[in-house]
Amino acid sequence: MKASIIIPSYNAGERLYLNLKALNCQSYDGDDVEAVVIDNGSSDNTMEMLEHFRLKYPMKVIRIDKNRGIAYGRNEGILNSKGEILIFHDSDMIASKDFIKQHLDAHKKPGKVVCGLFWKRIFTYYYKNFTAYQVSNFERIRHRLGLNRLSLYWDGYPLIKEEWIENEELLPYSFDLDFGFINDLKEIINKFGREFNEYYLPWRFCITNNLSVERQKVIDVGMFDNNIVRYGYEDYDLGVRLYKSGCKFIMADHILSLHQEHPANYRSDDLIVNINYMCDKYNSIYFIDVPLVCISDNLRLDSAEINGIVKDIYQLIINTEYHDILQLFLDVLQVIRKKLFSPLEDNGKEVFLKIAGRLDYYVKKILKIEIEKKEGVNYFIKGLSTLFKHAFNVDLESLLKVNRLERGGKYE
Repeated sequence: MKASIIIPSYNAGERLYLNLKALNCQSYDGDDVEAVVIDNGSSDNTMEMLEHFRLKYPMKVIRIDKNRGIAYGRNEGILNSKGEILIFHDSDMIASKDFIKQHLDAHKKPGKVVCGLFWKRIFTYYYKNFTAYQVSNFERIRHRLGLNRLSLYWDGYPLIKEEWIENEELLPYSFDLDFGFINDLKEIINKFGREFNEYYLPWRFCITNNLSVERQKVIDVGMFDNNIVRYGYEDYDLGVRLYKSGCKFIMADHILSLHQEHPANYRSDDLIVNINYMCDKYNSIYFIDVPLVCISDNLRLDSAEINGIVKDIYQLIINTEYHDILQLFLDVLQVIRKKLFSPLEDNGKEVFLKIAGRLDYYVKKILKIEIEKKEGVNYFIKGLSTLFKHAFNVDLESLLKVNRLERGGKYE
C-alpha cells in the first residue's frame, strides 16, 4: 500500500461527509491508497453516515467508544494503516483534486515531512455557536455566497453546494486565517524559502490537518503523545521529534486543503496546560528550542531572534564545555515559564540563589565563549540577557559590558 489517509473525527459527521466527498473527486486513481477514518467517540450520526458512504478508495472505519484525545485517535489510525506514506487529513478538511497525487509526488526522496497549505478556511455550515471572530469573518465573505443575513437560531445551516466540490469551485469562497502566528509563518517562508534553508525551527510548520510523512518515521519516533489530550500541540510535539531525528521539512503550499469553520472545541486553559506539559517534557538542553518557542510571545522575541538563538545553541551544544551555560539558559527559561503559567508551583527563588552564587563564573564563561566562538553567538548572549531581565530583573548585559572593559575588550 502506497499511502494511508488518516482522518480522525469527533462529532463532525456533516463536515466529514464533505471531506470524503472531496476524496471521491481526487485525480489519483490508483488502488494503492486507503482512507483510515477514526470515529473518536462521536455521539452524532457519524457512524451511520460512514456505513452508507461509498469511497473510491478502500476505507477502514475505527470506532473508539470514548474520546481520549486526538493524539490517541490518530495513533489508532496509524496502527491500523498499511501505507508507506501517512497523509494526515482532519475530518473538517476539503482537499483539492490533486491533493493525494501532490503529496505522493513530494515523497520521491525519503526522509521528508511535507507540510501542505493549512491556513485556508471556508464556511460550509453556519453554526449558532460561532465565536465573535468567526462571525466577523463570515460577514466578510457572506456576499460571496449570495446570502442575506442568517437567523441566529439556525444551526448547521448548509452554505455550499456539493457540485462546488466536484467542480473545484470552492476557492473563491475561502479566506486566509488571519492570526499573528500564521502571519509569522508566512514571513518565515518568504525569508528562508520552502525548504527552510538556515531555518532551525521547521517543526513549527507541523500542522497535521494537511501533512504527510513516512509511516516508519512516525513509528520510529514514538507516534503521537497520548498524554496530550487538550486542544493543540500534539502535532508540534510530533514535529519536534521528527525534526530532531533528521527528517527534512518542506513547505508544499501548492497542496491545498480548505479547513471548514466550526464552533471552537477547546477550553480556555488548554494553552496553559499544553505549554506546561511541553516545557516539562522537553526540559533538556537538547530541546531548548521547545520551551523557547512556547513562551517566545511573552518574551517579545521575533522569529529572527528566536531562529538566531537556536542557531547559536546548535553551535554551542557540540562542545560539552559550553553545556553549563546552555543549562543556565534553560533553567532561567523555565523560571519564566513557571512564573507565567504555574505561578503557584515555583517563584524561582531557589534557582536565583543558585545562579547568584556562581554569577561571576557565568559572566567569565560567557566572555570566554565570545572569544572562542569567532563566528559569534550574539543572538544567544542577547537572548540570555533578556531572560535574566524577565526572570530576576538582573541586567546581565551591563555586567558583561563592565567585565569586557576590565579585560580591555571593546563593547559593541
